Amino acid sequence: MIDAVNGMKDATIRINRDNVEAIRLLSKGRAPEAEQVLQQALALDPHNPFTLNNLGVTKEEEGDLQGAYGYYMTVANSHSDAPVIVTLNSGWRGKVVSKMAEDSAKKVTRLMQETQTPQAQAGLFSLRGVSAINRNDWKDAAVDFKKAYALDPEDAFALNNAGYLAEMQGDLETAQFFYDKARSAQGSDFRVGLATRASAEGTKLFQVATDNGGQIDTKIAQARALKRLQGGPIELLHRDNTPVEEDQPAAQPQAVPQSPDATQPTQSVPKPPDATQSTQPQAVPRPPTTNQPQQP
Repeated sequence: MIDAVNGMKDATIRINRDNVEAIRLLSKGRAPEAEQVLQQALALDPHNPFTLNNLGVTKEEEGDLQGAYGYYMTVANSHSDAPVIVTLNSGWRGKVVSKMAEDSAKKVTRLMQETQTPQAQAGLFSLRGVSAINRNDWKDAAVDFKKAYALDPEDAFALNNAGYLAEMQGDLETAQFFYDKARSAQGSDFRVGLATRASAEGTKLFQVATDNGGQIDTKIAQARALKRLQGGPIELLHRDNTPVEEDQPAAQPQAVPQSPDATQPTQSVPKPPDATQSTQPQAVPRPPTTNQPQQP
């Protein structure tokens, strides 16, 4: 019996510690890392209202408004009277956590109603894609980036991220095509909010796309040099592995339809990262699409 009580105390301590660490990470804009910590706490107690509320905050920060709403409403419907102690908003300190979650759910509902345009939806999918990469979820990132591009194929951030997908697949020509378009597209003068590389945050998007394109040029040049060293004729290939004639310009990659209801772009899902993967930052614009979250 004593061992069981001690085990419960240990679990409670770990849950509290994980929630405090998650709040620290959220305060630094590191939502994907915060989510990983909170998932550990959730495994210890799937009904803990503070863990569930903070997971709602991470989903909101990552652009998953529907997911955030679900977590907030779970806490609100629990009618927990546990008081908030640790919070980034001192106004909620000492108040009931379920009431705080209910208030957050109302704010997310209003935000979902305000983001019904294709452009706003594209921004949310870009945010979700970057967050997915930051937690090493490449499959979801590819899906979200493709949705963002299909919704707003003229947006600089959607174009930059589409270029990244092509680069991860090894299609350097298509990657260069998208990076070139991103440099002059609408929104290219916006500064990056969330990115896969911290040094890119705060940088204007056209500079990020320019850096990405420059590194692609270097990769192409290195590939050609390696081919020369190996001997034999240099053979450039299209995406379908058919050869490009040396006396003809390389064919431009096919772009996806340019309407808001366009179908999925032609780039395929990227392979999981390996030792040679790109370090180009994938970005979403700032300011973030959500308001400052409230959490215990």
